[in-house]
Amino acid sequence: MVCLLVGALGGWWGYGLFFPSETHLRQKCLRAEEAHEWNALKLNARRWTQVAPRSGEAWMQLGKSLARQRDFKAAQECFRNVPEASPEFEEAAIAEIDLLFGPLNSPTEAAIVCEEVLGQHSQSRIGRQRLIFFLAMTLQRTELMRQIRAAIAQDSEPLEAYVYLFMVDSLVFSNGIETNSRWLRGEPESEVFEVAQAIFVAETLDFSISLDDLAAAQAARRDAARKDSVMKKLLTKYPQNAELLAYAIRKRMESGDLPEVIELLAHSTVDCEADPRFWRFKGWVHKQRQELAECQASCRRAIELNPLDWVTRYMLSDVLQQDERFDEVKVLREISVQGRNLQNSLRNAPSAREVPPKLLLELADYAESCGDEQVSEALRKRIPNDRGR
Repeated sequence: MVCLLVGALGGWWGYGLFFPSETHLRQKCLRAEEAHEWNALKLNARRWTQVAPRSGEAWMQLGKSLARQRDFKAAQECFRNVPEASPEFEEAAIAEIDLLFGPLNSPTEAAIVCEEVLGQHSQSRIGRQRLIFFLAMTLQRTELMRQIRAAIAQDSEPLEAYVYLFMVDSLVFSNGIETNSRWLRGEPESEVFEVAQAIFVAETLDFSISLDDLAAAQAARRDAARKDSVMKKLLTKYPQNAELLAYAIRKRMESGDLPEVIELLAHSTVDCEADPRFWRFKGWVHKQRQELAECQASCRRAIELNPLDWVTRYMLSDVLQQDERFDEVKVLREISVQGRNLQNSLRNAPSAREVPPKLLLELADYAESCGDEQVSEALRKRIPNDRGR
């Protein structure tokens, strides 16, 4: 009897020794994490996932340890194993997104995971921020506007989203070329990254040509012919790409080449119907032809799609001037001046995430002038809460 009891106790003790409790493993993981002992964290977290395979916290700890040891693919798989119902699901998804945008260099997959996060947690600020940044950096402007307004409606928009929304026609990033070049190395067949990289290079050269710095301007002019050749080849490769078409049309408009603008607009797709720039381009064509009613209609459609558009408002004011609608002309030109000044001020800010509260208040006032209540009201609510950030 005694032998049987001792045997039973020995069996129970052996089980406890070789199969420690989830609580015990959790404590060991937390101590290893605090001590930055990543191998110990990995060993204990792996055992924890064996004891409790549905534990989101266990898979998070194992993923963290593997990421610290630069086994990024294995870390991603661990973050993927966190159950959707787990409290750690959003944290795990964000960790996976950061790996995909970063060392794994799979940005398209990262954007898909962002959308998965938002499908589960529509108010995820970090998920929104990552997706909005990706869309802005890759110049996917129509989807960017849609996502920003959806974020505002869900009260989950990052503060910089308001700057992106206002600057949507003229997005500028100091690291735009570098980031898209890196993402293109990860996905060499990507039209999105190839085009965004080329647009950022072209815009940088165009800006340099206008500089007062003579040496910089001359260097940019030397590269301009090569730039034009690259853009032409890309447009041949991707004849319906909205960004390439918009860039080419804008350059032809600057030179007053009406036939070429009409020819380029003929290549625009149904998707361009949701892009306010193409309605402005159509308005310009109608204006050149003195088709004033059609020009007004096109301009108003552009403003409807992007209420913060001051450039189209100025074009519309010119047409209304010919109709002697002076009261409306006065309002449109005042808003246009307000918008142009605001754009110049925002370009001088350190970054979209470092805009002074005073300037954000000016943006809220501008949105109100444009009749964009969604933006003006939401931004005013956000500014006081973000002043200390």
